[in-house]
Amino acid sequence: MKKFDYVYFTIYHYCSRQSYFHDSLAVRLKSMYLLALSAGGWILCFQVLFLRFIKNAWFASQEGSMLFALTIYIGITFFFHWYFIMKEVDQKIFNKYASAWNDNPNKKRDLFLAITAAATPYIVMVFVKVFFPRG
Repeated sequence: MKKFDYVYFTIYHYCSRQSYFHDSLAVRLKSMYLLALSAGGWILCFQVLFLRFIKNAWFASQEGSMLFALTIYIGITFFFHWYFIMKEVDQKIFNKYASAWNDNPNKKRDLFLAITAAATPYIVMVFVKVFFPRG
């Protein structure tokens, strides 16, 4: 959980640098949505890998798969909104890591790792789609 908090802080800090007020609702929502997009991507990536390589099946229709993906993204977004914004856990995470961030020599590396962790599931899904086509 500590690494998850740090990834969220890295995204939050990057978004807060682009705003005059680091604790504004727009910055908090942007960070939460980016994390929800990443977490939803990981869930869908694992689902694609399971369906393609283990079960060797696929959705019957494109509408069904789109509805499933939207349900995943909306569910994750509502959960993260409740957890990070309504319970104000994001402010606790920011206050926890903010003081140590200025002394961190690996700021750019940590941001790169957070971006890589967010983009990896989508790259894997494209790789599976291109190199292991259905049927």
